[in-house]
Amino acid sequence: MLKIDMHVHSCYSNDGIGSPQDLIQSLKKRGLQGMALTDHNTIEGFLSVKKSIPTDFLVIPSVEISTADGHLLALNVTENIPKGRPIEETVDSVLAVGGEPIVPHLFRLLSGIKKEKLQAIHQKISAIEVFNGCSVPNSNLKTAKVAHMLHLGGTGGSDSHDPFYAGFAYTVVDTTDLRIDTILSEIKKKKTWGEGQTMPLAYRRDRMVLSVRQYMHRGFKRI
Repeated sequence: MLKIDMHVHSCYSNDGIGSPQDLIQSLKKRGLQGMALTDHNTIEGFLSVKKSIPTDFLVIPSVEISTADGHLLALNVTENIPKGRPIEETVDSVLAVGGEPIVPHLFRLLSGIKKEKLQAIHQKISAIEVFNGCSVPNSNLKTAKVAHMLHLGGTGGSDSHDPFYAGFAYTVVDTTDLRIDTILSEIKKKKTWGEGQTMPLAYRRDRMVLSVRQYMHRGFKRI
């Protein structure tokens, strides 16, 4: 059984701190075996660390894409995917390069795609993020119900922007094989799920305040 944080940010995200190497060290201390490094709209973090990844740890090259309709995780991509396009078009682009699209924090106010847009793409995806460490428990429960209703698999990720909180949430994969192809195969088969714990209220509050301030500073434009 593997535990992999499928949604985590480094200093290569404009609202994150800590290097990718810091994240690896923190996650290993928590007993996790891997992560999907999902910096906002860039894979530079993965490129910076790919030659120094420990042999007993998996780093999946990934990105959190800002679509016109909300955020989308793209697992196993080694090139940047253009941001600002409709969610349907972005999902097609991720699939075209061999990536695996995952819908994170479905109900989040500023960055969730919401149920209507999920309905438009759910037949093209295998899983949605059913446990996000930065989301309130009720939101995760609602998302899990949607996953069951649409017969989708689930993933989990801390959505941490600070190495200290990396690994609070994770994806459970029923394998001991630390190869990306194996992990993606389990996701495609809809056999994974998200678990973990919600981050402390103070951290979530500070993250929300920062997000609102950055949103206003951008002229009320989403990241």
